[in-house]
Amino acid sequence: MSARILVVDDNPLNLELATELLQMEGYEVTTATDSEQAQQSLATQLPDLVLLDLSLPRMDGLTLTRKLKADPRYADVPVVALTALAMKGDEEKALEAGCNGYITKPIDTLRFAAQVRQTLRLRQSAAATGPGLKVLVVEDRAVDMRLASAVLAAGGHRVAEAGTAEAALEAVMSDRPDVILLDLELPGQDGMSLLRRLKAMDELRLIPVVAVTALPERYREGEVLAAGCDAFITRPFNTRELGQLLARVAGPHEGARGE
Repeated sequence: MSARILVVDDNPLNLELATELLQMEGYEVTTATDSEQAQQSLATQLPDLVLLDLSLPRMDGLTLTRKLKADPRYADVPVVALTALAMKGDEEKALEAGCNGYITKPIDTLRFAAQVRQTLRLRQSAAATGPGLKVLVVEDRAVDMRLASAVLAAGGHRVAEAGTAEAALEAVMSDRPDVILLDLELPGQDGMSLLRRLKAMDELRLIPVVAVTALPERYREGEVLAAGCDAFITRPFNTRELGQLLARVAGPHEGARGE
């Protein structure tokens, strides 16, 4: 059975183009021109994917995405944002709202089908393999926390959050994660201090840690890795590759996690 895709766009030409390209690939396509129609369609039949224009009248696409992700009936339906306003930070805003991907307009007719297939494959893979990693995100900046959590959750990972080193240590002790994404610039006790505490404890030292910083001149990669981190990334980082990086880092520790 072909995948069902809901395309939501108030521009008739864009809607027609996306529909034709998807139908040529064998997908079953439903359309809507605003958020109200989209919600009515979703209530009737759940699609496998929603392609959502962000610049909709009345309720815009970001608002609709947040509403859908907050509703248990629709939270697992992947949403890919469509927008002609490819300004700096737009992808982050879309991911923060809960979108699973981002496609700019005008649609690239040569790449569009492949972009859609990739999103559907990721969903099928997540369903086949079950729950992803349990990730503890340690970050004191709200916007960075929302972005990382949204990206990881969209990739099928389970996310816990901590805003300080103290809260992170408590979270690790109460529910051991598979991997820790650790901001090094924390208030009070910084990330390096937390790292040393974790590595000094036999029951916690094998938990893989990925360090994140916007200040590589202060936190040098060699020193951070020597202190026990399994990987080191600087901001801004590639959000699309974050989940893959955490999976690679956690992989060698899978046997140790069950000990």
